[in-house]
Amino acid sequence: MNSRENELPHPISPLSLGAWAFAGGALWGDQDEVLSIATIHAALDAGITLIDTAPGYGNGLSEEIVGRGLRGHRDRTLIATKISGKNMASKESVTAACEDSLRRLQTDRIDLFQIHWLGAEDQLDEIVAAMESLRDAGKVLALGVCNFGPQSLAGLSTSSTGWITNQLCYNLLWRAVEFAITEASEKNDMGILCYSPLQQGLLTGRFTHASEVPVGRNRTRHFNNKQEMAQHNEDGQEKLTFATIDRIRSIAEDLGQPMADVALAWLLHQRGVRSVIFGARSPAQVAANMRAASLKLDGSTLSALNQATDGLKQALGPNADLWAAKSRII
Repeated sequence: MNSRENELPHPISPLSLGAWAFAGGALWGDQDEVLSIATIHAALDAGITLIDTAPGYGNGLSEEIVGRGLRGHRDRTLIATKISGKNMASKESVTAACEDSLRRLQTDRIDLFQIHWLGAEDQLDEIVAAMESLRDAGKVLALGVCNFGPQSLAGLSTSSTGWITNQLCYNLLWRAVEFAITEASEKNDMGILCYSPLQQGLLTGRFTHASEVPVGRNRTRHFNNKQEMAQHNEDGQEKLTFATIDRIRSIAEDLGQPMADVALAWLLHQRGVRSVIFGARSPAQVAANMRAASLKLDGSTLSALNQATDGLKQALGPNADLWAAKSRII
C-alpha cells in the first residue's frame, strides 16, 4: 500500500463500484436514477468504500448521480473521478475541471483524482504540477492515473510524489498489463485498479457468439474492425475469444461457481491489484459481484485459468489499449 493511501479517510476496498452505467446512453441503455442511487446505497452497505466515476460518463451525469446518491452518506465512501482532454491544457483548466467535478459531486473534496487518458501532445509535467497543487490545497486527497504504460509511468516518476494508483482494463480476456505495466506500476509504488473486470459482460457467459454482443461493446480489439464504432484496424480475435470463454466456463462449472465470480476472484489473486472496479446497475448486481470477494481459488485453478487464456493474451499482445491498434498509452 502506498503511504499516501493512509491519508485517505478509508482504506480502498478490494472491490469498488464503477458508475459509468449510471449515465445510461447508447452503450448502456436507459437507466433509472432511483435504481442507480439504490445501487450506490447497496454497495456502501456491502462494505465497498470506493466509487469510481468521470466527467466523460454522460457529460457529467454520472458524477451528478453519484453526488445525489451520497447525500447523507459522504463520510462512508471514497470518490474517485478523472480529468482528461482539453481540461488538462493548463493549470487553470485543471483547476476549473476539479471545481466542476466538486460541484457535480456535491462535495468539498475528491478523494482520488485521476488522469483519464494522456494524449501524445499533453505536457505531463504541467498536468502533474497542477494536480499536486490541488492536493496540497486540500481539494484532492490522493492522485492516480489511468491507462498509463511504462513510458508514461517513467515520466511521472521523474516529476511527482505520492501518486497511488494506475487504473487499467484487466481481466481474463485482457491480460496486456502483465507484459510490462504491472512491474512498472510496482516500481512507482502504485496499485492497479482494474476496470472492465468482466469484459463488458463477456465473462458472465451471457454471450456465446460474437453476433450476440451489442453494438458498442463489440468495438474492442477482440472483434473485427468492421463492427460499428470500431476504431482499430485489426481483424480481431473473435473465434479465439469465444473459444477462450468456453474454456473458462468449463473451469467454472467444474468448481460449481458462476463464471463471473471466478473471473472476479482470479483478478483479486493477481500481482499488483489494489481493487477491482465492477459496474452494477441494481442492488442485485452488487450482491452478485460481492460473492467473488470471498471466493478463494487454489493454485491449480489459477494455473488452469492462466493456461486457458494464455493464447488470447499472446494473440492480443502487449498493447493495453482495448480499443485502438496504435496504443494511446505512451
